[in-house]
Amino acid sequence: MSLQPNLPLNTNFTIKAITLTVIIISVLMLVNLLILGIASLNGVSIASESDLIKLLDNKENLGLVKTIVGTNHLLTFIVAPLIFLSIFYQKKIRQYLQLRHFQPIYLLLFPLALFMLYPLMGYLAFYIDKIDFPDFLSRMDADATESLTKLLKMDHPTDLLINLLLIAILPGIGEELLFRGIIQKEIYQKWNRPHLAIWVTAFIFAAFHFQVVGFLPKMMIGVVLGYAYYFSKSLILPMVIHAINNGFATVSYYFAGDTISAENIPDQNIPLGSVIISTIIFAMTMYYIYHIYQLSNLVEHE
Repeated sequence: MSLQPNLPLNTNFTIKAITLTVIIISVLMLVNLLILGIASLNGVSIASESDLIKLLDNKENLGLVKTIVGTNHLLTFIVAPLIFLSIFYQKKIRQYLQLRHFQPIYLLLFPLALFMLYPLMGYLAFYIDKIDFPDFLSRMDADATESLTKLLKMDHPTDLLINLLLIAILPGIGEELLFRGIIQKEIYQKWNRPHLAIWVTAFIFAAFHFQVVGFLPKMMIGVVLGYAYYFSKSLILPMVIHAINNGFATVSYYFAGDTISAENIPDQNIPLGSVIISTIIFAMTMYYIYHIYQLSNLVEHE
């Protein structure tokens, strides 16, 4: 499953970790310059994220903001990882990423497992939202919710297609390329401990979204995606699941229309019984997935 490094293991991991960090920081700096340039060409001044959110108050700026969001995601999560891969793996990129076929049953079981976790995610988020966090953390969550709510405003089917590209397809490909395809893979190759790699990567994945209330739910999603990569031995599967998850939420939002907004926080939590039942189904589904994984390994070694 792993590739043989050309340098001593510890040195190689350190060099690659530093290189990936430098690449991402450099790309983020470039993205900020591009955002300022795009905004300037359109006669708009952006000094902070709040200014970017305010742009969404005017429908005429929606195209500009979506261009900025798409450019940001393309460069940060697709171009930056590809630069890293071209430096260290060159002609072995496809082999390294494991872009291969997987058992079709996984495409049913992993989304089922993920959706069965949503009641638990909502249950935890409800109580986390009641915690009195410092203002800067609360503002960070509020800004993320407000910007996403405004970005998801869709009046026509064309808006839905554009949002599916921005919120489902690009993150499905890009975020999985970076987090599962590179970070999880590198941690796994360093310590040869798959569960450690999955959970540490899920933590980084959640932290990268800069949300407090959403941290645990994002981490849980990252864990499911991590096991999807590990059990299927194919990066294509978590990419598809990630896109399905985000796409389902986007389509649901489209048909819900104005009935959902950032202020629609429920006064009552999800019934505990529903959480327990769905979590049990999740556990059973993951056990079945693990059983399939073991059987496939036995077949491969026969």
